[in-house]
Amino acid sequence: MIRLRALSLPLLLLVAAGCASSSPAPLGRPPVPAGEDPLRWSEDMQRFAEQDERALATRGAVVFVGSSSIRLWSTLADDMAPLPVVQRGFGGSRLFDACYWSELLVSQHDPSVVVVFSGTNDIAGDAPKSAEQVDELFELFVERVRHHDPAAPICFLAITPTEARLQHVAIVRATNERIRARCERDPLLTFVDPTPDLTTADGRPDARFFRDDRLHLNADGYAVWTRHLRPVVERLYERATAR
Repeated sequence: MIRLRALSLPLLLLVAAGCASSSPAPLGRPPVPAGEDPLRWSEDMQRFAEQDERALATRGAVVFVGSSSIRLWSTLADDMAPLPVVQRGFGGSRLFDACYWSELLVSQHDPSVVVVFSGTNDIAGDAPKSAEQVDELFELFVERVRHHDPAAPICFLAITPTEARLQHVAIVRATNERIRARCERDPLLTFVDPTPDLTTADGRPDARFFRDDRLHLNADGYAVWTRHLRPVVERLYERATAR
C-alpha cells in the first residue's frame, strides 16, 4: 500500500471547514459506500490546495473536474481561452471521489460553470456499476455543488465508449441516456455528447481519436471535445457572469 504523506495544516483546515468565503455552512463528507476509497486521493488534493494558494485568481472560473481525461487535457486553457479555467482532473478517479472532495475541487472556486467528465472508471473491471448507480452519483454531485450555489450551471460531458472497455459499452450508453434525460429535465444542467464524432458509422470507437492505450483521447480527440463543448461553455459562462 502506498503511504500518503501527512496533509499540511492549511489543507486540513480547508478540508475540515470548507471555503471560508462561502456563505452556506460546509457540507461535511458524504458517507463512503463499500468499495470506494476517496482518501487515496489525499496527495492529489494537497497538490490542488497548493496550486490554489499560488493562483492569483480562480473565483468565477470554469471548473473542469473529473478523471484522467480531464487531467491529460494539456491544451485545455488554450482551447477555452480567453475563458478562465481551473483544471481539476485526477487520473483513475470515480464519480464518488468528485462528490467526496467537491468543496475543495469545485465550490471553493465559486465557479461560473462546472464541467464534469467522470464515471468512466465506475464502468470498468469485473464489477462495473450500473447505469442507475452512476446516474445517482451524478445526482449526488449536483446536490453538493448546489449546496453552495443553487444556480450553478453544470455541464456533463458524455462518457466516451472506448475499445479498451468495449465489453461495457451497453452500460456506457445506458448511463449517458439516463444522465441526458436528467439534464433535459433541469434547466441548469447541460448534457454534451461528442460521441457521434468519436465513433465509426457502426458505433464503435474510432481509433483515429484515441491514444495507443485505446482508452484516452489523443490531440484529435480533444479537438472533437473542444468543438462540441466550447460553444456550450461560452454560452453558460456569459449567462452566469451576467447574473
